[in-house]
Amino acid sequence: MRVMDYKNQKVLILAPHADDEIIGCGGVIQKYLKNGSAVRVVIASFVKGAYQKYKTEKGQYEIYDGMTRLKELEESHRIIGIKNYHFLYTDEDQVQYHSKLDTLPRVELVSKLEKEIQEFKPTVIYIPSITKHQDHTALHEAALTATRPYFWNGSVLVYETDGELSFHPNLFVQINRDEINKKQEALKAYKTQVGSKRHPISSQSLFTKARFRGQSVYCNFAEAFQVIRIHG
Repeated sequence: MRVMDYKNQKVLILAPHADDEIIGCGGVIQKYLKNGSAVRVVIASFVKGAYQKYKTEKGQYEIYDGMTRLKELEESHRIIGIKNYHFLYTDEDQVQYHSKLDTLPRVELVSKLEKEIQEFKPTVIYIPSITKHQDHTALHEAALTATRPYFWNGSVLVYETDGELSFHPNLFVQINRDEINKKQEALKAYKTQVGSKRHPISSQSLFTKARFRGQSVYCNFAEAFQVIRIHG
């Protein structure tokens, strides 16, 4: 028995930064879109000016142009088929970190998410897992508050991002070869973000993770989620 319904849904993907939506949901998004469901991606923090990112291979921070990353986002979404996205917070100053969600009052972030829910009226919301990255944790916790059932009572699923050991999935969605290929290509479009084969943000890591999650349900590839609630 399958619990996932990909038709007639309004799907809200909450991503801390541009690329998290592909890493955690790049396969399942394709399923919704192929079945005619509406998908909106909300990226919580995006720097349009210059920003700093640590490059493990070089052992130092490098400066990137935010508009380059915006072009990467648009190409990535074109590959997957996403046409509806926008940002909660943008920052055009020089030079900024995009890691800022933990500096915001929780009530402010929750209020922003509530407005997204009221405007889009989703049937299912995907939120990021808790990781070592403070922005992921801040958005996760704010989303749990914003999706409290007496405010909004749809389905809530937590998606996997950086392969944290604390992530224990209880829902596995099988994805096919074409879907994993498109997911890899969509991540490759984020050229400023992709690391080496050992880095969690790489097309090879996505493929390996999809293989590993697929083994849990005896299929070739899968994406893994934690169920907060399923509204049947």
